[in-house]
Amino acid sequence: MIELNSLFPTHHHSIPKAVPILKKSLITASALAMSLALVSCTGGSEPSSTPAPNESTSQTPPASSATTDSSALPTSSATKSSVPQYAFATGMTFGKIRAAGEPSPELRAFLKAAAEAEGDTYEDEFTFWTVKIDNREGQAEAFPNEFRAYDKDGGEYLFVGTLDLVEVVQDQLPDAPDAKVDSPEWKSYEKLFSKYEAAFDSEQLVANPGAVKEFTVVTGDDLPDEFTRMTIDLGGLVGEAEVIPLEDAQSQGYPLDF
Repeated sequence: MIELNSLFPTHHHSIPKAVPILKKSLITASALAMSLALVSCTGGSEPSSTPAPNESTSQTPPASSATTDSSALPTSSATKSSVPQYAFATGMTFGKIRAAGEPSPELRAFLKAAAEAEGDTYEDEFTFWTVKIDNREGQAEAFPNEFRAYDKDGGEYLFVGTLDLVEVVQDQLPDAPDAKVDSPEWKSYEKLFSKYEAAFDSEQLVANPGAVKEFTVVTGDDLPDEFTRMTIDLGGLVGEAEVIPLEDAQSQGYPLDF
């Protein structure tokens, strides 16, 4: 059994109990903040190479009604056309959220290979949503740093970026085998590592000022039928915004042509 707690220093929040690598769990916000803050400061990072064997001043459209009209924000739907959609705005950075999503082909391949390496499976273990950020008029880079939702009883549900999921899974896989380059053990490890690199490269890091980008967020939580409130933190200088139903955003004049 591989524990998520081992990833986080003791001064950060930790998972309350040990869970297998690809079982449903709440991935803590501290892990995401740590990894994406690093990306923000350095302008991006690259996965380490395979080891050798044996070695905001603008106005935001008013969102004061966000929490008053959202007592029944649905979280799932039977048909694609009726999948719930939401919107947010902070400063001149805008966004839309769709309560559906899929991992990229590269991420899907990595999760499948990592699960098989552990004798596990990832299917149906995670829920993916889509976040699209319009930063064309923004002044700082933006990304889904933290997306939280709440039910009527005050239960909290956390979504994180898929890049964070990639790193969590990779960090818990076995180290490089003590084997020769042409051995089956080494070739198997090298194949899995190449899938990790492809997954790492496939996940969006930030929407720079001037850009419109789409991200995928993921949770391992069992979601309720509806939420009463949602917020999203877009990181760094951009800040946090209330997430409201798309129709409310349209009535409040949010620019949604993206």
